[in-house]
Amino acid sequence: MIASLLAAAASPGIWDQFVQALPVILGLVLIEGLLSVDNALAIAAMAAHLDDKSRAKAMNIGYIGAYGFRLVALLFASWIISNHWIMFFGALYLVWLMCAHFASQKGLADDEGEAVNVHHRTFAGTVTMIALMDLSLSVDNVVAAIALSPKDLWPVYVGVTIGIISLRLVAGVALKMIAKYPVLEHTAFVLIGYVGLLLLTELQFPDFFHDLGPTKVKLLKFVGIILITALTILWSQKPWMQTLLTPILRIIMLPMQLFASLVGAIIVVITWPVKQVAAMLNK
Repeated sequence: MIASLLAAAASPGIWDQFVQALPVILGLVLIEGLLSVDNALAIAAMAAHLDDKSRAKAMNIGYIGAYGFRLVALLFASWIISNHWIMFFGALYLVWLMCAHFASQKGLADDEGEAVNVHHRTFAGTVTMIALMDLSLSVDNVVAAIALSPKDLWPVYVGVTIGIISLRLVAGVALKMIAKYPVLEHTAFVLIGYVGLLLLTELQFPDFFHDLGPTKVKLLKFVGIILITALTILWSQKPWMQTLLTPILRIIMLPMQLFASLVGAIIVVITWPVKQVAAMLNK
């Protein structure tokens, strides 16, 4: 990243290059700022079950992780773009987080039900889940950012670096919104599931999204975030809407619970050796 910036600065006509790249930089700053809402809400929601001190520490680690993973994703952007399986598993993890959250709300995540246990994890487990979420969202954001300026990457570095700083600014607003509208804790998981489903759709229909263009894809994502947030707040305040949608939501919950249990069981099997090693070290 530094080498790219120095090379850009040393090349002739730097002012002309900067002027040409300015729309890309400003666009990325604006887009990253707007789309950081889901990341900020999700970090706050995932740490909500911890005590005040642990929650603050987990959230700060989450914000640092969001910065770091985006920068790492930028450095390895070409490799990530050429390996779609990384984006696929990242998207799958985001969808699982959403499904596991709502499955746990139905009483399926007790002490023995770690397959869908999102909210009763230790501090280390919560931080790990937040880190994986940050990594998945970073892959999605950076790949879309590269599409805005595929030839010259230094505007992407500048725009994304400035844009992710807004995540910390949005975080304070996110906490106040959750305090005012508790339903936003659930909304956060719907949003990250929505981003995951959108990424899976992009991988399934690449030609359609390529023709649509990166700017319109980002706009589609942002409009979806706003609509989902507005609808969930409205749902929490309008009993008639709850009565209308509850039967539909119960039907949707069935495949979500099944998916959460299947994927969660795989995660438990994969992480079991790590937990055993950690337990031995603690002794």
